[in-house]
Amino acid sequence: MGRLGNTLPIVAFGAGRVVVRRCWRGGRISFHSPAVVVADDDRGLLLWQPADVSIWRLMTPDGRTHHDGTLDELGPMELTERPWVGGPLLLFHPADGSPWSVWFFHDEHSGEFTGWYVNLEDPYRRWDDGGLAGIDTADHALDVLVAPDRSWRWKDEDELAAKTGNADYWDAAGAAEIRANGEAVVELVEAGKFPFDGTWCDLRPAPSWRVSPGLLAGWDRPRTV
Repeated sequence: MGRLGNTLPIVAFGAGRVVVRRCWRGGRISFHSPAVVVADDDRGLLLWQPADVSIWRLMTPDGRTHHDGTLDELGPMELTERPWVGGPLLLFHPADGSPWSVWFFHDEHSGEFTGWYVNLEDPYRRWDDGGLAGIDTADHALDVLVAPDRSWRWKDEDELAAKTGNADYWDAAGAAEIRANGEAVVELVEAGKFPFDGTWCDLRPAPSWRVSPGLLAGWDRPRTV
């Protein structure tokens, strides 16, 4: 248990609670999505994002996102609501402070598991304001796509390179560390170790795992540090 700023004491999030996942860049929320808590234990925080939720991301008036350039290159951006495209997600955030999360993708029609997505990111920090709780992180551009047979490939290597050296992102040493973090996850993938050992691949949502539309009160509270 701990206390962060003016938040309530932090305890495990209860199963079924709706929380928000926020990514930050340049002192702003760059991505925001709601999810339902499936479990919060010594392995980590497990969330379910239904297929029909809205997400919010920083976008330019002509529809470009942070994947298309650095914040200074893109110019004015606003947090913009968009429907999530694709099937539901199970998101696992390790309790040990690992700098990544693992997203379990599912077919939008059948609900069958279709593969893992390793999102390299800052270790998450949690917060709980009573009425709303969530986690804060920052995306590291580079990702790993993993098929059900555990074959894998890198994603967005060019984005990692393009943002290296920018003040809002990381330097060359930071980029090397991000890749090393990815290589460490790949070792787990190739060895078939948790969470790539089949755990949760057959998990199906409970009917109660729903998210109300719209931004929840308190969504824009300061970043947890």
